[in-house]
Amino acid sequence: MRWLPNFEIPWERSPSALGLEGSRFEEKKHLSLRWLGTAGYEISALGTTVLLDPFVSRPGLPHLLSRSPLIPCEAAGRRYFPKADFILVGHSHYDHLLDVPEIALRTGATVVGSASTCRVARARGVPEDKLREVPPAGGKMRLGSFEVQFIPSRHGKFFFGRVPLDGEITHCPHGEHMPANGYRVGNVFGIWLKAGNLTLYHNGSADLVDAELEGLKAQVHLVGLAGRFATPDYFERLARLLSPEWIFPTHYDAFFAPLEAGLKLLPAINLRDFFRQMERFAPRADVVMPAYEEPVALPLSG
Repeated sequence: MRWLPNFEIPWERSPSALGLEGSRFEEKKHLSLRWLGTAGYEISALGTTVLLDPFVSRPGLPHLLSRSPLIPCEAAGRRYFPKADFILVGHSHYDHLLDVPEIALRTGATVVGSASTCRVARARGVPEDKLREVPPAGGKMRLGSFEVQFIPSRHGKFFFGRVPLDGEITHCPHGEHMPANGYRVGNVFGIWLKAGNLTLYHNGSADLVDAELEGLKAQVHLVGLAGRFATPDYFERLARLLSPEWIFPTHYDAFFAPLEAGLKLLPAINLRDFFRQMERFAPRADVVMPAYEEPVALPLSG
């Protein structure tokens, strides 16, 4: 038993217990996963690096409330995401999309996401051959060593019972930056990935469409917590549908200060209740809560 620093929440299993550390990591046998705050992950396996909703600029609340244009912090992007082959975006709010064009331009990665996501990336200079638009109905694709499926989903209705900044991004001036309220949600997707025999599901916002997940299992579940109380039976439904073995809570940290400032919780997250829910609905799953940047190695033979 370990404890999450500052919050006194038990870890069911530490990251190091799930895989291997340092020189013992073998690229042909393991998938490497790093959490970079909010819903952002770097996942590498079999020579391919995929980023999920990478966001490390993290502008402060005064900047957001001023409705000033949001300018990506290139130094943070370069530090935390030095390489990428593909960038997958689940929806188009600024805390999922802001840094994507800069990372894509620097690394040469292909951006995969909704029409809104591609519209922003295109306006910020990402070339057309590095954009892959996903239709509202989702889709399956092969991206390097990963099988990927974009699954239609929903955004949590935590803003007075409504989805914040709902709708599409229809206008994005070329070369210009938008304020936070310019980043509409666009189409919302959960993202399922498979490398080797290991399957993962990234749920970047706390809602789902049950019918879209029927018959689809995922050993690793990256489960978004922000706004979860607005979604009835959220954890019960996900656990029943996906049968996860390892659960990584995500999108529970306050994202208004640099990563270096340390992890602080968003309001009303209630991690103790989250652990009680996991004990009830996924009693056989291990809950893993890595620190920012802490690598976790998972066996590809899964």
